[in-house]
Amino acid sequence: MRSLIHRRLIALCVASLWLTPLAPAASAQDKDDNQAVAKAKDQKAEELKLEDLFPKKSFFGKRARDLAWSHDDRYLGYLWNAYDDKGYDLWIYDTREKKSRRLTSPEVMLPFDRELKAIIERYKKDKEEEERRKKLTDEERKKLEEEDEKKEKERKEPLKEYAGIGEFEWAHRSDELLFTYAGDIYRLEIGKDAPKRMTKTVEGEAGLKYLKDDKGFIFRRGDGIFRARFDSPEIVQLNPTLPDGMRMGDYRLSPDETKILLTASKQSGKDREVTYITYRQRFAEARTAGRNVADDPFNSEQRAYIVDLNDDPKAEPLNEGKPWEIWKWPAGDELGQFIVHEEPWSPDSKKLAFATWKRTKRELEICIADTVEKKVTTVYRTTHNGEHTTPGMTDPFFRKDGSTILALLEQSGYRHLWEVNPLTAGATQITRGDFEVYPLKLSEDGSWMLARSSKESPARMNLYRVELADGSLTRLTHREGSYSDAALSHDNKKLALMFGSWRSLTELYVQPAIGKKDEVAITSSHPGTLDKVHKLVAELFSFRNRHGHTVYGYLHKPPNWKKGEKRPLLIYTYGGPLGTGHSVVDGAFGGDGYWFAMWMAWKHGYLCATIDPRGSSGYGAVFGNANWEQPGKAQVEDLSDAVKYLDETYGVDRKKVGVHGWSFGGFQTQMCMYTAPDVFTLGIAGAGPTEWQNYNNWYSGGVIGPAKVGKPDELDKYSLTKLAKNLKGDLMLLHGLEDTNVLAQDTIKVYRELLQAGKGPQVELVLDPTGGHGLGGDLKTKERFQIYEAFILRRWAK
Repeated sequence: MRSLIHRRLIALCVASLWLTPLAPAASAQDKDDNQAVAKAKDQKAEELKLEDLFPKKSFFGKRARDLAWSHDDRYLGYLWNAYDDKGYDLWIYDTREKKSRRLTSPEVMLPFDRELKAIIERYKKDKEEEERRKKLTDEERKKLEEEDEKKEKERKEPLKEYAGIGEFEWAHRSDELLFTYAGDIYRLEIGKDAPKRMTKTVEGEAGLKYLKDDKGFIFRRGDGIFRARFDSPEIVQLNPTLPDGMRMGDYRLSPDETKILLTASKQSGKDREVTYITYRQRFAEARTAGRNVADDPFNSEQRAYIVDLNDDPKAEPLNEGKPWEIWKWPAGDELGQFIVHEEPWSPDSKKLAFATWKRTKRELEICIADTVEKKVTTVYRTTHNGEHTTPGMTDPFFRKDGSTILALLEQSGYRHLWEVNPLTAGATQITRGDFEVYPLKLSEDGSWMLARSSKESPARMNLYRVELADGSLTRLTHREGSYSDAALSHDNKKLALMFGSWRSLTELYVQPAIGKKDEVAITSSHPGTLDKVHKLVAELFSFRNRHGHTVYGYLHKPPNWKKGEKRPLLIYTYGGPLGTGHSVVDGAFGGDGYWFAMWMAWKHGYLCATIDPRGSSGYGAVFGNANWEQPGKAQVEDLSDAVKYLDETYGVDRKKVGVHGWSFGGFQTQMCMYTAPDVFTLGIAGAGPTEWQNYNNWYSGGVIGPAKVGKPDELDKYSLTKLAKNLKGDLMLLHGLEDTNVLAQDTIKVYRELLQAGKGPQVELVLDPTGGHGLGGDLKTKERFQIYEAFILRRWAK
């Protein structure tokens, strides 16, 4: 990081009207003393400060996204931009010339957007001003930044920005592509300088797909799916009006372009409105936000249809040309889910695979809709008792010959690839092991699958080749870190991927020969300011909890740590499900779990650990479903066991064991403080749900326990308000008053219980008057962590 601290040379001139004898020459000792003083001043100037970890301009640049290969695999397309460039632009990497090229920019799009001229001019002036400010002192810069913030708050409307590219799509047979800019569609042939505008509408377009003959394209506008041809002005809407006022959600076009799957929904009732208070005006104002809480019904009716697109008057279309309803779920007490892959059709376009999930019954089904027989058949049925988001990842799709279906299931205790045989209505597990496997792309010949897996470590996901014949995994990536967002070339010989770690920031790479160690860096995204502040690199660790489960974490160890010492311990945790994500990831630089932890280890000599206890995602069904009817209990056990392990391994001052977290982590922090008060002596809990009956019905009923309509008491028994009286240590509570995710009343209510229990002297309350769930209002990130630090030092100095 470029230091914000500049040394000033101060010349001290002493003038005298009286003649005095000359001072003696400086001795060698004097010179040594002066050099020592100068060195000390230099070290002080370079000393790391907490605010240095949360600068106005990020340490990290943009992450390349939407990786896609051209038809002949010569070009890799991606959306990205360099650190100082606004928005995302369309780039291609030429594997033949081994060069990247930017295809769009504000200047390229200038002929199509009259507002861009002023925007480009403003960006130029902003850059000049930024360069000018680099030469100023810290105080001068700070004053200007305060003036900028004041102007921003007074601004009536946000400044207009360069929109960047929304999405792009390669043609099937030529080096050309379609992309969207500011909601309109453009066509660009590689080798030509300027794109051609295809639409100019008020309502935006998206969902671009070339027709199979490349003579036109399909796109979405609002609730409509349209087909346009390059040689005709005619635009045809493909989706019909749906019955009963249903509104289209998503679609999947069959390979032969004769049929289309449409998902749809309809609101059947009004959502509950909850009230929160804002303090932005002269007097406080009450505002409302729509949300369905745990004991509310689901107000959305859902359906899925298949529509025959054959418009030949002589043909006999499926269902007489009307939408064929293949699935229906009513609004009401129970949650139902329709799950469909990006490519759900059989190769001959006659069948469609999908899955359904009935949450209350915990029933997962994989089904086939046969458009010839006009029949829906359940080909596999099972009971799912794992993490609540796993059914939504089932994503069934046909193998290349259309005979069987591949899907992700958690029946073995971990998410793995399975094969479903429609003839026997049975499923066979393909991959096996105490790790997770996420299928990404089926090879062109259909014999193997590109997959992402935690086989080596949950903290370091790698890419693998999975042989469908025997389920064997061959590791394709070789570095220690986290791989993601892979794109397999059509010939299956090249691989584009994202890689990052704590020692190598995330960039886009290409493997010219799949599976080989050679990875070519395509992007250079970051400003190079991280190394100056990255004083301590975290170390991964794991331990066995009291039940024998392996629990993972990472540790920031103070630079002067010695075995046998007893250090204060600070733990960061989340502890709730995040789909496929979790906290302990090599290359994740979170403010709470990484930067603040590093600061407390570096500056104050603490042991600082980030831990994924049971309740976290990515570690199997036992972890993912650990909160069911006992929210936070398993996590308290694991975090308590972590304290014991870290004490035995590194040495912990058991009188100074702190825990902190945000959102579910805020709930979990309080669970530790209230139910294991002899282990955890200090806690910092941000925006935690303290009354699960008041959280949304999708989450509470899927993660916490059975939620019955009109019966909030079913979940109230898990409320933290019933446990707060057990607090022994010191606790800080934080919340944004404009939080519409976890309402601020959750923190206020538990604070009230703490006061009524006589715990007031042990508790401090911090409120952001204009903050949301992640704050972002008046309380800035660096100030939040300064508050954390001051609280810890104050309480542990007693």
